[in-house]
Amino acid sequence: MTALLSLLLVVHVLSVIFWVGTTLFMLFFVEPTVAALGPDGGKFMQKLIGGTPLSSALAATAILTVLTGLAMYGPVTANSLDVMLGARLPLTIGAIAGILSAITGGAINGRASARMEALGKEIAAKKGPPAPEQLAEMQKLQATLRQGSRITAILMVIAVVGMTW
Repeated sequence: MTALLSLLLVVHVLSVIFWVGTTLFMLFFVEPTVAALGPDGGKFMQKLIGGTPLSSALAATAILTVLTGLAMYGPVTANSLDVMLGARLPLTIGAIAGILSAITGGAINGRASARMEALGKEIAAKKGPPAPEQLAEMQKLQATLRQGSRITAILMVIAVVGMTW
């Protein structure tokens, strides 16, 4: 393995650890806690998504993971369909799942997070209790985030299992 492939592998594995670990932590620990807290949970999520670089860090890590994975995929499979669909089929399935996970995370969670942040700013600017429509939209966005997180997490687990072959 060349020095470049070794470096790509280290960066890929570290970014996978952060991306998958954070996603699973959010899914299994943060989201149930937020739901149990009711309105205070919504405030926490608003601060977490809008007041920290979490969304940006997850997006950057997803991109880094996919790019380093793609850079290594060709050399690992010798750019051969026989290898990609034969001995390295689990890796190919994992690669596809990882790419789909990044797309899903950006399309579903990225959009919902951005709207949630904007809605939170609208509510804060009003300096009063949120309107019923705003509360309904916030709840809908939280449900979208939960669903997106589940889909993304399933794809991530498939990707990690495929990566081990």
